[in-house]
Amino acid sequence: MSTVVPLRHLGLLRLVALGVNSVIGGGIFIMPAVVAARLGPTSLLAWVAAAIVVTGVGLSFGRLAALHERSGGPYVYIRHAFGPFVGFQAGWLFCIARITAAASLFNGFARYVGALLPGGSSVVGRTALVLLCAFFVIGVNVAGIRQTSTVANTLAIVKVVPLLILGVAGLFAGDASRLIPVAAEPMEFVRSVLLLIFAYTGFEIVTLPAEEALRPRRDMPVALAMTIGTVCAVYLLVQAMALGLVDDLGNQAAPLATAARILAGGPGLYAMTLVAGLSTAGCALASLVGGSRVVYAMAEARQLPRTLGALDPARRTPVRAILILGGIGALLAILAAYEWLSAVSAGARLLLYLACCLACLRPVRGGAGTAVSGWRDRLTRGIAILTAVVVTGLLTALEPTEAIAGMIGVTIGIILYLAARRDRAAAGGGEVR
Repeated sequence: MSTVVPLRHLGLLRLVALGVNSVIGGGIFIMPAVVAARLGPTSLLAWVAAAIVVTGVGLSFGRLAALHERSGGPYVYIRHAFGPFVGFQAGWLFCIARITAAASLFNGFARYVGALLPGGSSVVGRTALVLLCAFFVIGVNVAGIRQTSTVANTLAIVKVVPLLILGVAGLFAGDASRLIPVAAEPMEFVRSVLLLIFAYTGFEIVTLPAEEALRPRRDMPVALAMTIGTVCAVYLLVQAMALGLVDDLGNQAAPLATAARILAGGPGLYAMTLVAGLSTAGCALASLVGGSRVVYAMAEARQLPRTLGALDPARRTPVRAILILGGIGALLAILAAYEWLSAVSAGARLLLYLACCLACLRPVRGGAGTAVSGWRDRLTRGIAILTAVVVTGLLTALEPTEAIAGMIGVTIGIILYLAARRDRAAAGGGEVR
């Protein structure tokens, strides 16, 4: 690889902004209605259950982040714990999750903004909006990590502040009696939690640019906790507001825009639609950061062609990886449906979370090769075991087509790994552990 190294620029607050920006995207603007249609007022408990599961995954990530300073996040953790083959599969799954997530977000941006513009919902208009969002996201990523983090900071404020205002105002204006849980079918509840975990995903972005963080081992675990805590608070507030304020919430195509219209009329409707568009663009920005850094890490480990992960000498970002992943994401956004892209991304992410929980169970080594132990470490590993069991159970709620898509993705990854290993053997090289 080139001797160019990444620029260390990300402090704690920038990591948190990047994490919040990655998680709060299109999901929060749609999911309140989706789960309300399944569970009614009990949907609020499903959000709480999903938050508990995500917190368990986050604790596992925090333990692993404190042990590593190389970029790549879950790819590096899993490769270190289980070897190159499983590590490659983790990196491949993460790339699938990030590309399809970016594509679904480009798609979501076109859907939200297109509703405000004449002709925006036509094929030509939708394609133009997808490309507009993609060019913006790719351009900012190529410019450099400083520019990316600055835009991420701005968009994090733009998306979180309106949601908080809407949540607080709507909570006081709504009917509290609508928040009382009712009996629900167990499998409907499990399926709803599975869908809501999809909305929580993205916090792992905090661990990916470790070589661009100022103090990765100290700041990344804290940034993970702050990101997950912030997202959980915002999501629970918004769901409670929507339940109390919006009649027939389960049948609303744009539930938060409807809530804003109830509170502020037409201006509120347009403002919230604009916030939703900016939110999806910001989430796509963070998604491309994550995907490109995993490609960089895999190229560093000689599991992908080195040219894919090469850093630009001036910008010190993996420009080729950004352009390739962003281009594929834009193409998928134009050709595929939002729902299909979201399902593929979510299934890949859950498998990745499961692998990281299992990696957290590996013993930590200290000086002279001795195992590190302590009550905190034992507690974290115990939580990782429980979380792995719950995630496994949630995976059983996937629809058959979603599971098949995941298996196809894993199969393609195995083929790529074997082909790359053959090429390395012919060249006399090996993988970097």
